[in-house]
Amino acid sequence: MTGRRSQVKYTVEAKAVHDSLTADRRATVDHAVRVLSRDPFHKLATAQIGPNETYRKAYVAPGIVLEYVVVREAFVVVLLELFDESSYLIDESETAE
Repeated sequence: MTGRRSQVKYTVEAKAVHDSLTADRRATVDHAVRVLSRDPFHKLATAQIGPNETYRKAYVAPGIVLEYVVVREAFVVVLLELFDESSYLIDESETAE
């Protein structure tokens, strides 16, 4: 499947998140999806989710994770997850007790 671009589809939930992104973040996601649709099983950029290798995850930009499934000639974005990387559980400014 490498080299030939799959048809890209989004679940309703993933499309809603995609459409809510700022223009620059949406362009980044769109570029990543185009790249992944040509090579959805890329060994360095993606990881298998569970026992089925067609369910994949890719960290496509700072704070943006895609989960997708490859079905025949379709590349379906199932989950588009955004992380606020400015917030962490551990605040380094706090002193250790």
